[in-house]
Amino acid sequence: MGFFFGTSNSNENIDYESLRNDLIDEYGAQMSSFSGDIGFSDMCDAEEVSNEELLAMAKREGIDLRKYRK
Repeated sequence: MGFFFGTSNSNENIDYESLRNDLIDEYGAQMSSFSGDIGFSDMCDAEEVSNEELLAMAKREGIDLRKYRK
């Protein structure tokens, strides 16, 4: 699948729990500092999205996913 879609199969080796917790913390900080309701909405989304959606959120926030490799 990685060959055709430009992603590697190494996404299976991501520590999704740590990534999810860090995104929740990031959105919580954004909520309290400047984005208010948007940060809260993103924080709630991060708690419930699939692993693929979580990766998309992390990429959108510019998070280095190498930190979460197992």
